[in-house]
Amino acid sequence: MSNTLDLLETNDFPTLTAIPDGIVTLIDSQTKELSNFIKYQPTGSLPNVDGVMYLENGSDIYRRIYNGVINPLWFGLNRTSTELQKAIDAAKPNDTILIQGQFDCSAKLTIGKPLTLKGQNSVNGNDPGGQENSFIYFWDDREVCIDSTANLNIKNVTISGANDKTEIGVNLYNAALTLDSAVIQNFKTGVKIEAGYYNKLTNSAIVSCSTCLVLDNCYNTNANSLSIESGYYEPANSNPTININSIGIALYNGSNLNIFGGSIEGFSANGIVLSASRVSCFGTYFEGENAIEGETSCIKVLNNNCRLTAISCHIYLTAGHASTFVHIPSTVTSSHIYSKNNYFEYETVNDWYTSVYKFAATDFTNYNIEISGDNYKNDLVVGSSYTSITSSLLQKGKGIVQITYPSGHQLAGIHLTNLNTISPYQYNDDILKLQNGTITTFSNNGGLNDDPLGLHTESYGYNPYTVVMENGEWKKIPKIN
Repeated sequence: MSNTLDLLETNDFPTLTAIPDGIVTLIDSQTKELSNFIKYQPTGSLPNVDGVMYLENGSDIYRRIYNGVINPLWFGLNRTSTELQKAIDAAKPNDTILIQGQFDCSAKLTIGKPLTLKGQNSVNGNDPGGQENSFIYFWDDREVCIDSTANLNIKNVTISGANDKTEIGVNLYNAALTLDSAVIQNFKTGVKIEAGYYNKLTNSAIVSCSTCLVLDNCYNTNANSLSIESGYYEPANSNPTININSIGIALYNGSNLNIFGGSIEGFSANGIVLSASRVSCFGTYFEGENAIEGETSCIKVLNNNCRLTAISCHIYLTAGHASTFVHIPSTVTSSHIYSKNNYFEYETVNDWYTSVYKFAATDFTNYNIEISGDNYKNDLVVGSSYTSITSSLLQKGKGIVQITYPSGHQLAGIHLTNLNTISPYQYNDDILKLQNGTITTFSNNGGLNDDPLGLHTESYGYNPYTVVMENGEWKKIPKIN
């Protein structure tokens, strides 16, 4: 077959008077790349002759031969949402849209077929360099930036908004998302997926968003080495402040998320919020650097029928960070909590309340709680309850509750079941009425009934200590160094 037309450009094709049979090789008028076209044999309705994917000469139509990768620059060199949307519309299902350099978008990108958005450097490992990072930037005020009703794969691309001007960065409905070495940043909500199953988030980051990731009715979502950092700085003045009530991940309506490694940071409200959903964290790092004292928790259970598994995680509970690992409000009447071999960072301070497990229910009949192997380091501070298991609201527990202390602790080997824990500083009843395993903190301030072990050594001032009830007597829980 002949391939020679003296390498004319695609714009010249409609004016040619002699076209050989077979494959025609032209130079793309936009990118100056060699492009092959072949005569189109219609089998149904005629295609859109756009001068890019299809060329016309008289009554003949020629289609571009490509390997499943579409370059938006074929449609123009401006690198805007116009070129991107044209590439998306021209693509076939499961095609790849190549992102070279930065695209500045002033309109929403709408996707209705399975596609991949792939950065240049992930396509050509022998790229000689000189290419900008693959970047899609939405600079104006809009509700959704990328809206897809089909499976979407984003690889080696940064997608960025303009902080509070953009509501949702990537929005999927009834479709699954794959993030691979991608960055989503600077949106009120970074990624929102509704009714999307088998999402895969790998080696990627969702950062600088008020809420980074929302899963609504999504099951079997797996995240590997995913970095979550919620919250962004409001640039309204010369002294920017972090936005409040930021959340890392929110799970709603039966969603199921498995997190392997990775990190959840920056949150001021909660790292993970569960609403009738399940999350499993394996070796995940939690650090809420913008915490509000007594209010910020790494994981918060909002309602019934939630399940949490946390194994070998690393959690910061120091001053200025989250004060609670798991928080369950009193309105929740059933939950399943399995927490094992986690490591908590503590800090001795005078004004930061810490309660690792904060369960506020009054009846645990429908709970299933098992906590074991954590580093129950008991650095007590003013106002704190026992940092390993309780809050000031946990009372008269019933149901399946088991606490197992690690080796080295004075209570190692003891399983405290059907835990009955009372509010710190407030117990004045007959201790013989209490069950074994009841835990509380006494203020040790020289007041009435606040120092049952007679440990007060100062004329005034708080010197709190935590005790456990064993066979009708309070027993101090020692500090583990």
